[in-house]
Amino acid sequence: MSESESTMESTENGWNVREEIPVQDALIAKLKMFGYVLAGILVIGFGYYFYSGMQQTTNEEAMTALSRISSYYESGQFQKALDGDPSRTIRGGKVIGLKAIVSEYGGTPAGAFASLYAGTSLLNIGKYSEAMPYFESASGSDDQTVSAGGKAGLAACKEEMKSFEEAASLYESAAGAKDSPLYERYSLFAALNYEKASAGGSVTAKDKAITLMKGLIAKNSGSDYMNEAKMGLARLGWHEN
Repeated sequence: MSESESTMESTENGWNVREEIPVQDALIAKLKMFGYVLAGILVIGFGYYFYSGMQQTTNEEAMTALSRISSYYESGQFQKALDGDPSRTIRGGKVIGLKAIVSEYGGTPAGAFASLYAGTSLLNIGKYSEAMPYFESASGSDDQTVSAGGKAGLAACKEEMKSFEEAASLYESAAGAKDSPLYERYSLFAALNYEKASAGGSVTAKDKAITLMKGLIAKNSGSDYMNEAKMGLARLGWHEN
């Protein structure tokens, strides 16, 4: 068996069939899922602020600026989304970048949302240290969805920088209450980071990973996260009595 594989015991309803599982598969899938959920947060939040913020002139201006630049973000042109496109105007207005929107409208709800966009853009192009202040700003938002996105973004940066225990703690914070729609996803991300931290010999990190994974299984939601938790427990050598 290669070093990239481990043995898992499972059945559809139990734990007694052995199969070889590539350890890194779950982690790669996790990173993809992170990208999707953060994109979902951005889309949902953008719509919310567009309609609820129209009464506030400054926030309306910020949302107009966001609407002009959003197509660059959505098409993966992250550097242009950050810097803007001076060659274009839309309905007579300049297409300013996310950095400028944050600088000019940082005190508005839409400004916090622009911070989340900017942080995610920088994360996508590998500029983790630059992304962190934007995620910090978003994490302080009064809106729970934007705040969770900011914390998750910080966690992703810490993970890429191999600060796994810090990443895990931030993912736990982003997960929120157990009835939150993001709870299982971010709790799993936290557990996986504690698992990676435990590879360096941290018993505390291993215990935290096991506790989170057992909690996801006990929730018995039938989700993919529950199945990932079962695989994680097998990798960590924990078995039901």
